[in-house]
Amino acid sequence: MKTKDNPAAFFLLFSLFLLPCQCQYTPEYTPQGKEPPKGPPQPFPYALSSTYLTYLARTEVEIHKEMVKYAQALHERLGMIHAYLQDYEESSIKGTSHMPEDADPWQRATQIAAHPITAYRMVRRFATEFDHLGSHVSQQLERQLEERINKLSGVFPWPSEKDLGDAMDAILRVHYVYNLNLEEFARGNIMGIKTDVGFTPSQSFKIAEYAAKNEYYSLALDWLRVTESRIKEENDTISVSGFSLANTYKRNIEKHDRDFDRNKHNSHLYMFTERLSENPNAPTLRSVNYEKLKGVAKEDHPEAGHYNFLALCNGENFQRPRYQATLKCWYDKRHPYFYLYPLKAELLNHEPLLIQFHDIIGDAWTRDMKKAAMPTLQRAPQNVPGATPRTAVYAWLEDEHIPNAPIGRRIELITGLHVRGMNASEALQIASYAYGGHVSTHFDSLGGNPDKDPILKLKGDRVTTFLVYLNEVQKGGLTAFPVLGTHVQPVKGSAVLWYTALKNGQIDMRMLHGACPIVLGHKWIATKWTHLNKNFLTRPCDLNPDI
Repeated sequence: MKTKDNPAAFFLLFSLFLLPCQCQYTPEYTPQGKEPPKGPPQPFPYALSSTYLTYLARTEVEIHKEMVKYAQALHERLGMIHAYLQDYEESSIKGTSHMPEDADPWQRATQIAAHPITAYRMVRRFATEFDHLGSHVSQQLERQLEERINKLSGVFPWPSEKDLGDAMDAILRVHYVYNLNLEEFARGNIMGIKTDVGFTPSQSFKIAEYAAKNEYYSLALDWLRVTESRIKEENDTISVSGFSLANTYKRNIEKHDRDFDRNKHNSHLYMFTERLSENPNAPTLRSVNYEKLKGVAKEDHPEAGHYNFLALCNGENFQRPRYQATLKCWYDKRHPYFYLYPLKAELLNHEPLLIQFHDIIGDAWTRDMKKAAMPTLQRAPQNVPGATPRTAVYAWLEDEHIPNAPIGRRIELITGLHVRGMNASEALQIASYAYGGHVSTHFDSLGGNPDKDPILKLKGDRVTTFLVYLNEVQKGGLTAFPVLGTHVQPVKGSAVLWYTALKNGQIDMRMLHGACPIVLGHKWIATKWTHLNKNFLTRPCDLNPDI
C-alpha cells in the first residue's frame, strides 16, 4: 500500500511535516441546543483517541474472559478425546497386537469381542465416554463464543486495516519526532520509563514492512535492524523468515537509491545523505539537519522551522538566558473575583504575550467537560483544502452543555474580553489525543474572506486563544512555538493565553504553534477562541497601524 494510493496514511504521518497553514473554518459543529449531545461514545477511529482506545481495552477485558472460558472448554474436550484414545489403544489395539497388520478387520473385531476385558472396555467407552463427548460437542462452543463476542461488539465494527495503519503511523511519528532509541523502545522502555510490554519480532517486522511500502526509508531500516536484534535476542527463527527479512532490506535500499537524486535536494524527510548501496552507514538527513538547523531563524533557512519544532518537542528552549531571566511568576489579582484566591500566573514570553495560568479549573469541571464531549467526539474532517493536519478527535460544546463548568465566565474574568454569547466566541472545542496524536504547526486564524464567509463577517476573525489542559501527560504532548523558541508543558488544570491576531486584526505570524506527539499517556484539552467584532473596544486598535 503506497502512500499515494493511501490518502489516510499520507495524511496521518506526513502531516507533521507540511508547511504551516491557517486553520480553516469547517462546518463540522452544529449547535445542539441546551441539552448535551446524547448517545454512546463512537469507538472509531480507534487509534486516534484515548476514549476509543479505552472503550476497546474495556471490551477486550470481557473478550479475554470469554476466550479463557472457550480455551478451558476446549482443554476439557481434548482431555476427553485423549482419554478415549488412550483407553482404545491400551485395550483393543494392545489386545490384537499379536495379529498381522493385514489381518481381516472382521477377524480383529472377533478377537476384541471374544476377550472379556477388551469387550467390557469397549462397551464402557460407548456407554459413557461417547455420551460425554457427544454432549460436549453438542454445546457448540464456537457458536456460543461467536454469539458472546457479537454481543460485546454491539453496533460498532472492530478495528480495521485502516485503524491498524493509523496505529502504525502513530508509532512511526513518535519514532521520527523523538528520534527514539528503537532497541529500548521495542523492549518496552519508553524514553526512560520501563514497562513490561514490548514488540515481538513479527510485530517489529510488520511495522518495518509498512514503513518500507510507504517510502519512510530511514524508519524502515531502523525497524528492520530492530527485528534482527529481537530475533537473536529471543532465538526466534520461525515468526520471521530470513528470506522475508533480507528481501525487505534489499527492496528498501534499492528504492531509496532510485529516489535519492529526485529527493535529496527537496530534503525528503526519510532519506539518507548518501546512496545506501555506496555507504550503508550513511547518516540520515534528519540527524544532520537537526543538529545544523535547530535554533536557526526560519528567515535564514527555509527548513529551520521544521527542525526547531522537533527540537522544542524534545524539550529544548531557544530563548536566551538573559531573556529567560526576565520571565517571572506572580499572584495576579486583576479582578476582585481573584482577591481571595489570586491567579497563579507564569509569563512565558513578553512580546508577543504568552502566559500560563495555573489551577484555574478543578477535577469537577474537568470531568464535566469530558463527559459532555464523549458522545460526539469525532476525527477532524480529512482532505479539507488548507486545513491543518492533525490526528485527534474533537467535540464542540456550548456553555449550556456544561452548566456546572462555566468556563466562558472564568475566561472573561481572566482576560477582560467578551467571551459569552454566540458572536463573541466559538463553542468550546474539546480535543482528545492518543499516543502519537499531534497537530502540525499552524496559526489559529480562521482565514477566508469576510465578504464570502457569513460567519467570519458576523464574528470577525479570532482574537485570542485560551487553551486549557485537562490532564497530565506522561511523555510528550508539549505545545511548541517555533518562532518564539519556547514550549508549554501540559499541566492539568492550567491554561495558556495568547493573542492570535495583532491589534490591527492581521494574523500575528509569531504565534505559529503545534501540538507535539504524545509518547506515553493521553492528552485532553479544551480551547476557547474569542472573536474580533465583539471585542474591538476591549482590545482597540493601536495608533501604530502595523501592530
